[in-house]
Amino acid sequence: MNPVRVALWIVIVISIFIVSLIIHKEFLKRSIFQEIYGKYKGNLEKKVKEENWFVSKYGVIENRSFLYKIDRLITMSGLKKTFPHLSGEVFIGILFISLIATAILVSNLAGNVFLGLFIALAVVTAEFLVVIFLSGRTYNQIEEDTSLFISILSNHAKGSSDIVTIMTRTLPSMDGPIRELIKKFLLDAEKTGDIDIAFDVMKESVDNRTFQTIIVNLKNCMHYQANYEEVLQQMMNQVAEAMSAREERKNILFSMKITLVSISIMSVIIVALIGKGIGIDVKAILTGNMAGQFILFITGLLYLFVTTKLFGVDK
Repeated sequence: MNPVRVALWIVIVISIFIVSLIIHKEFLKRSIFQEIYGKYKGNLEKKVKEENWFVSKYGVIENRSFLYKIDRLITMSGLKKTFPHLSGEVFIGILFISLIATAILVSNLAGNVFLGLFIALAVVTAEFLVVIFLSGRTYNQIEEDTSLFISILSNHAKGSSDIVTIMTRTLPSMDGPIRELIKKFLLDAEKTGDIDIAFDVMKESVDNRTFQTIIVNLKNCMHYQANYEEVLQQMMNQVAEAMSAREERKNILFSMKITLVSISIMSVIIVALIGKGIGIDVKAILTGNMAGQFILFITGLLYLFVTTKLFGVDK
């Protein structure tokens, strides 16, 4: 491959990404919503606090923007711990560059545009699934440790009615993501002096609805001076029901994956047998002309889509 041509394509891709980023930033500067969030941009802690301030002032407004969802996914995956400057915009840029570079490379090597596009999309899908997997792992770790978290909180609630004291005593017994959340809660409570903000940051730092409900209930207990032990016992029953539903959901998803694999294998075998029975070289028909390659390309896209959906809900 001509090195000059490769270098030219790389320059073009980088230029397009930079221009897109500049246009995106200019658009956000003219957005009222961005002005509210502007001073906290690029910092997870400040972003979360600003979101809580926005909700308390204007009410709950669900953010359905694609960039927000990607940024949220990156945060939940834990990648920001290793790559502090990684954001939704940067991740999309990485996917875009991977897509263009892989498509050009494979198309030139294989001499097949459809194959190049499919491999490029497969690479992007794989990168996206890695982030989904990491996010799902954090989600599952929190869900699995929630019962232990409630139990330990309940034990320490017998000796104190101060939530900061209860959390402090609970911290040494926890591990994984929940331990990090408790440490962050105590740090925020100490730094701001406002336990409400510490609770809000803790709640917005996870996507697990069960855990979020626990945080909301603890916050309400603090305000209304309710008995933590009694409330936590009630939540333990709710968590047990949620875990039971989770197992049922995982069994259904596993069955769907087995079905997908089985249908795929059987489809290939049936097509091959039919082709052999009527004396047609199916492989040559599908790979030897533009129409056949296009059919394979669309089929591959459908499989990538279904795979992404299955992994996306595998929590």
